Amino acid sequence: MPFQVVDEKQTAIATRDGHFQHIVMDTEANPSIADFQEVAKGCDLLVIPAVPETVATDGLTHTLAKLHELGSDRYRVLLTMIHPSRHNEAEQLRAALIQHDIPVFLAEIPRLAAFDKAAGVPVYAAHDSRAARAWAAYEAVGKEICHGRSQK
Repeated sequence: MPFQVVDEKQTAIATRDGHFQHIVMDTEANPSIADFQEVAKGCDLLVIPAVPETVATDGLTHTLAKLHELGSDRYRVLLTMIHPSRHNEAEQLRAALIQHDIPVFLAEIPRLAAFDKAAGVPVYAAHDSRAARAWAAYEAVGKEICHGRSQK
């Protein structure tokens, strides 16, 4: 396995052991304002997933406003769950974010059944013909994080 998955309660041990150069934490959706402030202040990069649908972009707008209030600039938007037949909506959202100087990953995460089949395992281990494509999408995001590329 290319990485180890640990519970957020185990991150201190994982960090202390020094075996990892990067630690990725997934937070609950819609954290409290206090929790959101702590995450935003305490991370090197906050990845903000955005589904290119009207209802979902309302939440994105709220999140970006909170980050602006905090004065945080250590974030980047990741377009996710992009359905092949609705790719135009993703490009419209990307263009709007760039127009407002919001950093956006070049990579994006497609909507694939492999993610649903990967419950409890990394997506590359899912029993689905598109698992490799799904994993490659996240690898592309990881490479952008490590090499610092984004659209702005």
